[in-house]
Amino acid sequence: MAFANEMDRVARLLAEDGVRAVTPEEVDVAAEFGRQSSYNQFKRAVSRAHITKVRDPRTIGILVINFDKHGVTSYIGPNTFAEIAVAFADRKRIYVLNGIPSMYADELSAWGVTDLAGDLGSLAEQYRNLCQQDRSQLKLPWS
Repeated sequence: MAFANEMDRVARLLAEDGVRAVTPEEVDVAAEFGRQSSYNQFKRAVSRAHITKVRDPRTIGILVINFDKHGVTSYIGPNTFAEIAVAFADRKRIYVLNGIPSMYADELSAWGVTDLAGDLGSLAEQYRNLCQQDRSQLKLPWS
């Protein structure tokens, strides 16, 4: 969730272009959990909730908001990589906003991930075309 503000900004931009987007629920990262087991339980619940949205049959695909972080170009963290794997297994379209990081290049290329190179326009166009084919994509339960 390091890029939460950017996710919200991109979701607003996509909405302006007619694309329905679902972002992960905001979480209080400063919350006190006391014990590691409490934190683990919290993290599992948040992950399950988001993966449920990814796996929903009405979800066309996922967009990974990736920027440079920790000295890694186009950083994708472990939770996001897991989300990508789930989307791939469920035959969803997968997009990355800012390049494919070299450490995952083999897998992401083989999985057909589309690099938008910072341009949301092609994603919006593909979404509109898909929605014309399947009107159920226009309604998402989390909007």
